[in-house]
Amino acid sequence: MRPIETTVDIAASPQRVWDVLTDFARYPEWTTYIRELDGCAEVGHRLRLVLGPPGTKPYVVDVPVLEATPGVRLAWAAVIPHATWLPAAIYTGTHEFVFAELPGGDTRLTHRESFGGLLSRLVAEGPRGGDEGFEAFNQALKRRVEA
Repeated sequence: MRPIETTVDIAASPQRVWDVLTDFARYPEWTTYIRELDGCAEVGHRLRLVLGPPGTKPYVVDVPVLEATPGVRLAWAAVIPHATWLPAAIYTGTHEFVFAELPGGDTRLTHRESFGGLLSRLVAEGPRGGDEGFEAFNQALKRRVEA
């Protein structure tokens, strides 16, 4: 399965972008796909995400935080909705936000999800709508940070 990867340049420092990205309680104010995100951006903690495009029935995933380095990288384990029982040899994934400071202090944010395991080798394309969903999230984050 091919990874999903998008980037966006944001006119703000990596720390400012981090602050907005990890203010999970305010997600419903600015993003539509992630309807709720509960938890703490710290390694060893879990996040509870309620996901789904507007007008659809949302699904819930519970994921462990793999890395939470402010202004550098936020990553969590990716799961297939409703299939958290799959062993890692069959499916693995990582959802991440990687920050790079640009000249002048702005931020380039890379937003990606990579897949591994047997199941990922059987499907060539990534999740349907993944590229568009990531891009929409990036643009919503950019608007929120720059407002």
